[in-house]
Amino acid sequence: MCKIARSESMTMPKDPDKTNWGRYAGIGLEMAVGIILGVVIGQWLDKRFKWHWATVIGALLGFASGLYLLIKSAMEINRD
Repeated sequence: MCKIARSESMTMPKDPDKTNWGRYAGIGLEMAVGIILGVVIGQWLDKRFKWHWATVIGALLGFASGLYLLIKSAMEINRD
């Protein structure tokens, strides 16, 4: 059998911050999806019921839910 020598570039990085980039990207996506979903639902309510404030309320609720998930994830990361 032929053994392949592993170079240093093929090994996993020892720094845990470099291996958790997917977790951080997921946190950012949770925040963005919350805001976008709030805006989309608010715009739908504005058009459906002829309101002029549902988009702002939806964006604020989306931001609040994204911030809640961000704080929850940060507390979970600090616990680890």
